[in-house]
Amino acid sequence: MQKIMLTSIISSITVVLSFFSAPAIFAQSFDSVTHIHSIKVLGKKILIGTHEGLFVYQGPNNMKPIGKKRFDIMGLTIAGRTMYASGHPGKGSKLPNPVGLLRSDDEGINWKKVSLQGEVDFHFLEARGSEIYGVDAQTNMILYSSNSGEGWRNLGPNRFSDIAISGQKLGDGFAIRDKKLLKSSKTFTDLSPVKTVFPVSEIELVGRALYAASGKSIFKSSIQGKAWKKIYTFELEVSGLSSSNELLVAIVGNQILASEDGGKSFK
Repeated sequence: MQKIMLTSIISSITVVLSFFSAPAIFAQSFDSVTHIHSIKVLGKKILIGTHEGLFVYQGPNNMKPIGKKRFDIMGLTIAGRTMYASGHPGKGSKLPNPVGLLRSDDEGINWKKVSLQGEVDFHFLEARGSEIYGVDAQTNMILYSSNSGEGWRNLGPNRFSDIAISGQKLGDGFAIRDKKLLKSSKTFTDLSPVKTVFPVSEIELVGRALYAASGKSIFKSSIQGKAWKKIYTFELEVSGLSSSNELLVAIVGNQILASEDGGKSFK
C-alpha cells in the first residue's frame, strides 16, 4: 500500500495514496473534507479516515461523520469489530500529539488510549485478531504487537509496499516488495517467495481467501497463494483494495466500487 496512486476517487478529488511512509490520501475537497487519509471496510460500511475525523461513505459527496470527538486520522485499521487509529489531536482535544494508538469498540463513536501516546504517529496500520503491524511515519520503522497494542517490538526499517496478516498463527502473513509477493511465518523476519505470473500491487485477506490487485485486474487464491484465478477486470487500474467478510471494495479510476459476492461482480 505504499506509493499507490489513486486519481480522482470522486470527480472532485485529486488523490495520492501512500499507506506506509506518508499521509495516505490527500484530497483537495470532498463533502467539506479536506484530507482523506485511509479507506477501510467494516461489515458493509465503507469508512474513511480524514483530517476532520471518521466518516461513513454513503455515496459521492455524501459522507456522514461518526462520533463527536474529532482527530486527524492518519492510520486506520479494523480487526473484527474493533477499530484502531493513529494520528494527531483535533482542535480542543486533550490528547497528546501524536495520539499513538487509539481503540474503538463501538464503530468509531468513542475512542480510548491504548499505547504510545505522544511517541508514535502511525500512517499505516494493519490488524487481525490480537496482532497489529504499524509503520511510524517519524522513523519509517515497522512496529509489531501480538497483544492488541499493549506492547510493541521494533522489526526494523519498512521494506514493504503492503502486508496482510493471515491469522492462522501469530507471525503469519504476506507482504509485497518490488511487486513480488512474499510469505512469512515469523513476523516478516523470514521471507519466502509466493509464485505469481503477475506483478502484485495490493493484497487483502478475507478468511482464507487472498485477493491481489495487478493492473486492471483482481486475482483470488483460496489456498494461500498456491494457485490463482483472475476474478474481475476493470476498465482502469485498481489503485486500492479493502475488505470485510461481507464486502470487497476496489478503488478504480474515479470510483469506489463494492462487491458483495467475493469479487464476482461490482457496483
